[in-house]
Amino acid sequence: MVNRKTMLTMVGLILTVVFAPEIFAQSTIEYYALKKYRKWGIVAGPILYDRAVLEPQYGDYTFDNKPMWGFNAGFEYDFYPDKKWSFITGFIVALEPVYKVRVNIKKEDVYSHFEEDVLTLDEKYYAMTSFSAPILLRLNLQISKRIFVNFRTGLKAMYFPDGSASLSWTFHNEDETEAREVFGLRVESPYNWFQGSFVIGTGCSYATKKLLFKANMIYVMNFQNAMDGEYLFDNMFVSARSRGYYKLSGNYLGLVFSASLAKKKDKW
Repeated sequence: MVNRKTMLTMVGLILTVVFAPEIFAQSTIEYYALKKYRKWGIVAGPILYDRAVLEPQYGDYTFDNKPMWGFNAGFEYDFYPDKKWSFITGFIVALEPVYKVRVNIKKEDVYSHFEEDVLTLDEKYYAMTSFSAPILLRLNLQISKRIFVNFRTGLKAMYFPDGSASLSWTFHNEDETEAREVFGLRVESPYNWFQGSFVIGTGCSYATKKLLFKANMIYVMNFQNAMDGEYLFDNMFVSARSRGYYKLSGNYLGLVFSASLAKKKDKW
């Protein structure tokens, strides 16, 4: 059975590769209110990455994964901003997440001098920034004199060098003559430096005298996980060893704001 992610990816490929040129060639509608704005625009906005997924292999211990906030910025180029159909590309820089976890260890599994019944570790870590270029098909519809709504879908290519990261948690006895590492997490990104994604979204724009403001909500689904790894709970006094796999898709929901300047009027 084809899952939802695969189906949406196939839809995006069909729209951008097969039907998009034909639909665009037949489009003759122009919005004269948008002809005065430049094709280039600055983009920026917050993004919320999906939480990582754990696949336990054995043992009772696990930990909580939290969604991670990020931020992306760059520029976009709309080939035909005054037409109903157009293509958009650009250059985007984003901060990629590695992990945001909350690990709980019961007091009975570590040294007895701790007062808490459950000891908690909260940690998050980001990787280096990624660089990406989208290729999107955009449909723009005018709903009032100054307001337009748009729908977009397409693909994104991302440059993200491979790397790895690790997190561990070690407990010491009261006089610090003994130590036990009870938790470890190690993750790494794929060895290929370029990754692909499917993009879908919608938004609106508002035309002023000097600026065209846009706000878009997009969802990005990667064709492969951004991070894969494994975790291990061990060296505990009571509980048995626990082990499992860590998978971070890198998919995210983003709110992207952009602005394009009006063209300068010709001087006689």
